[in-house]
Amino acid sequence: MLTLDFTNILSGKIGSVNGIESRFFNSFLKEKNQLVKKIFSMKETPGYGFIRLPEDMDLAKEIIKFTDSQKKNKWENIVVLGIGGSALGGIAVRDAILGPYHYLGKSPRLFFMDNIDPSNTALLLSSIKIEKTLFIVISKSGETVEPMALYSIVRKELDKKKLSLSKHMVFITDPKKGILRPIGNKEKIAMFPVPPDVGGRFSVLSAVGLLPAALAGIDIKALMSGAKKMAELIKKTEYKENPALTLAALQYLMDRKKKKIMTVMMPYSDRLLKVGDWYRQLLAESIGKNEKTGPTPVLALGTTDQHSQLQLYNQGVNNKWFIFINVKKHSPDPVLSNCLPEEMGFLNGKNMSEIFNAAYVGTSEALAKNKRPNVTIDVEKIDEASVGGLFMLFEFQVALLGLLYNVNAFDQPGVEESKIITKKILSGKI
Repeated sequence: MLTLDFTNILSGKIGSVNGIESRFFNSFLKEKNQLVKKIFSMKETPGYGFIRLPEDMDLAKEIIKFTDSQKKNKWENIVVLGIGGSALGGIAVRDAILGPYHYLGKSPRLFFMDNIDPSNTALLLSSIKIEKTLFIVISKSGETVEPMALYSIVRKELDKKKLSLSKHMVFITDPKKGILRPIGNKEKIAMFPVPPDVGGRFSVLSAVGLLPAALAGIDIKALMSGAKKMAELIKKTEYKENPALTLAALQYLMDRKKKKIMTVMMPYSDRLLKVGDWYRQLLAESIGKNEKTGPTPVLALGTTDQHSQLQLYNQGVNNKWFIFINVKKHSPDPVLSNCLPEEMGFLNGKNMSEIFNAAYVGTSEALAKNKRPNVTIDVEKIDEASVGGLFMLFEFQVALLGLLYNVNAFDQPGVEESKIITKKILSGKI
C-alpha cells in the first residue's frame, strides 16, 4: 500500500554531519517502540479518538443512507462552510480522488468556503444556483467566528429566496452541546457529530471529512478501510518496519540532533498537494507548543517547485529535511508524440509518468548529493484506500511526535488566544 524509503537520510549516503548513523537509528527505534503500544492503549483518552474512527461503520452507513436520500434533490453543488481542520482534510480528499479540476466534470461539484475573504465569498455565492446547493456547516462548538459568519451570510441568501433551511443545510457539530445544535433542532436540520475526543485537525475520517466526500460520490468505506489497514500495520510491526514510528523518529532526530528545523513536504502529484496542506496544519498546531519545540512545515510541489524553491533547498542554508510523496502508477498516463526536435528528442514517445518520475529521482538525488536529508513515501496509486492510509500514517506519526517531544499534540492554546482577541475586537471591548 505505502512504503517508506529513508536511504537518503542515512550517514552512509549523505555523511555524518547531516545524516543518521544506521546502528544509532536502529537503537533509537528499538528504545521508542513501546510508544506505539502506549498510543494504542490510549485510544479512549481525549485526543486519541482518531485511532477508532476507521472502525465506525455505523457512521459510514448513516452517511451513505443520508447521501442516498439526497439524490432526489439533484444537487449541482455541495458547499462546505468551515475552517482549519473542518475544511483542510475534506479538501485533501476531494482533490486526491476527484482531482483539483473536479468542478469541470459532472455534478455535484464540491466547494469549500474555508475563509472569510469578502470578495471570494460574494463571488462563489453569486456564481452558483443557491436553490441547487446543499450547504454543510462545520463547527464543533459553533463559537468559531469564520464558519458562523459564513453560516449567517448563507442563511440570509436562503431566507431571501424563501428556501427551506432543513432542505439546504446540514450541520456537523458537537453531539450534545454547542451553538449549532439548538439551531439545528429548531429548524429540523440534519446533524452529524464531531466526536468529543477528536480534535479538528485529526477529524478527517469522521463526518467532517466523510460526509462531503460521500455526497461528492467518493467511496468512504474504501477510505476508511485504507486507514484501518494502516492502523493495523502500525500496530503489528516494529522498529524500522513500522512506517509511523520511523517517520516520527526521523522527524525528531532531524530536528533535535541535526538542527533541521524545517520540514518540507513535496508530493509529486497535483492531486496530493492538499494532503500536504492538511499535513502542514497537523504538524504545526500539534507540535509547535514552546520556543524550543516546533519544526516549521513547508509545502512544495513537484515538479512545479523545482523551478521556484530548489535553488534554496540545494544550496541555501542546510536547515531543512524533505518528505517526498511519489506515486508509482498514474492513471490515465498520456504519451508524448514524436514531434519534438533533436535537442529534445529524448522526450519523444515517453509517458508523462516517466518524465515525472525522472524529475522526482533527479531532485531527491540532487538533494542527497548536496547533503540534504530526504525520505520518500511511495504510493502505489492514488485511490481512496491509499489516501486513507496516508491520513492514518501522518496522524499516528504526529501523535508519536507529541510523546517524543513531551508536548500535548491535541491542544492549541496559541490559536485560542487569537480567537479571544478577535472576538473582543468585534465585540467592541478593545
